[in-house]
Amino acid sequence: MVNPLTPDPGDRRDPVKGRTGDRRRGGWRDFRKNYPGFVFTLLLALGIMLAIDGFLIMKRRTYTEEVARLQANMSHQERAQTEAIVAAEQNKTRIALELARRQAKIDKALHLSVAVDSGKMYLEREGAVLREMAVAFGPEARVGPDSIPVVVPRGETSVAKIDESSVTLDFGTLISQTDAASPMQDTSPIPPGGVRISKTDFNAIKPNLKLGMRVFFY
Repeated sequence: MVNPLTPDPGDRRDPVKGRTGDRRRGGWRDFRKNYPGFVFTLLLALGIMLAIDGFLIMKRRTYTEEVARLQANMSHQERAQTEAIVAAEQNKTRIALELARRQAKIDKALHLSVAVDSGKMYLEREGAVLREMAVAFGPEARVGPDSIPVVVPRGETSVAKIDESSVTLDFGTLISQTDAASPMQDTSPIPPGGVRISKTDFNAIKPNLKLGMRVFFY
């Protein structure tokens, strides 16, 4: 007769504690047999990721080939002219941003400055910062199918309209408020090209805002 308290050489559980059964790990075949749904989902997700990677690689190759084809069909003079135009536009943008930054530092009138790269907005006068505010920006988007993309402006603009909870700038850029402690904590969508600040900051600067007040984006 087999003593029930005598441990089975193939059993890794302690029979004294009343637990029996083999806890040895099975192979991949056993895992696949026991969890077919999980294995299927895992393989499906892997297949989708590989398909997306393949699609992106294919599109990148297509764009590269198209650029190479267009450049090959251009004469040396046309390529040089195109490169000069691109460089001039880039330089023009950099110059405009630098001018806006410098103008914001020396402007004697009360104004707003928005540092897009650092996500900050300042109420200032002649370089003296009266209030610093964290801001969040809306994404670039097209309002209509044939319209140009709406983006956060660059350069100089001005206040066109003041409401209870928002400020509209020239060309439609909207500065709105949020009840969240920080604009980045608010998950609700921001209008394309818009600016969002906290309600506390908005209420603090609102008495100083007026129509025509200059706003510098750089």
